[in-house]
Amino acid sequence: MFQGFQFPKTILTWFETHPGSAGWMQAIVAGIAIIAVYVAATLPVRAEARYRANERKLRADGMALLLLPYVLVLKGEVETAIDSGSILGKPVTIPDTLLSRADDLYLLAGAGARLLQAIGMIEGVAAQTHRYQTQAVTAQGVQVRGMIPAGNAIWQNNVETLKLCLFNLNEVIEEFNQRGQKA
Repeated sequence: MFQGFQFPKTILTWFETHPGSAGWMQAIVAGIAIIAVYVAATLPVRAEARYRANERKLRADGMALLLLPYVLVLKGEVETAIDSGSILGKPVTIPDTLLSRADDLYLLAGAGARLLQAIGMIEGVAAQTHRYQTQAVTAQGVQVRGMIPAGNAIWQNNVETLKLCLFNLNEVIEEFNQRGQKA
């Protein structure tokens, strides 16, 4: 049946004998060539993008595992401040490791944003506490009686802020734990 049939030669002969088909064949081959060049040119770019995305994920996972103990310590200090703190007490201090990594928290996406927000809340509470203490406490460390009601109101506001901060820290810890389980 296919005796003597030579596929490439037969196709080329058919294209030569039909008017206009050679132009269509050139157009189709040119389109295929353009697509092939595009795919060949974008393969290295896509491979590099995948490599960078994987590297970014590994860096974020590593940072989450590194910062988790410090976030847990910070959470404990916030809980202690909520339960037994006062406007005259020492404000919550943020571990230096968290502060030094603040510029890199963008790698952690939502958890990093919540952690930055919690750090900002703690800094705000510390600033309010310090401002009150400098105005309402004498050089001997005695609270001025007339400032006590204002101090109590400020502390109640600070407690509410610290509760919101605690909510953010719990979310951060949960996401960090999930990152650790995926790794």
